[in-house]
Amino acid sequence: MFKSILAGAAAALLTTAPHPAAAQTLIVPGALLLAGYRATCGPVDTMIKPIDDIAAAYKGRIILHPRVLDLPRAQQLFWYTHECAHHIFGPGEAAADCWAVQQGKIQGWLSRDELSRLGTTMRSFPGDATHGDGRSRVSYMEKCYAR
Repeated sequence: MFKSILAGAAAALLTTAPHPAAAQTLIVPGALLLAGYRATCGPVDTMIKPIDDIAAAYKGRIILHPRVLDLPRAQQLFWYTHECAHHIFGPGEAAADCWAVQQGKIQGWLSRDELSRLGTTMRSFPGDATHGDGRSRVSYMEKCYAR
């Protein structure tokens, strides 16, 4: 009887323990692991699926393109935190970029070198109706980091 109780408890732990994001399509709030870091955004869940962007925020959900999981740790966390910021502050890209950078600095996962590496990848981003071009976004992010 003791063995069956122990087995039941172990099974319960396995079903509630967080799993790496790559192993799931839909990840419940609080269970997302990005590069070993538990990424949370309050009650917002996360879906890993191919989309036409690197990441998106949509009605209580953060959507990450699977390629995010192949990025360096700081960039994974930046894109997740950027999308979380949209759930907090709304659609403004500048606010989302700035908040993600500041959170990364405060939490210790975004160093000045990591910001520079992120900027290198973002500088070539073209602008569109809702996003500034990469150069202007990076310039603003550097100012946010310096605050």
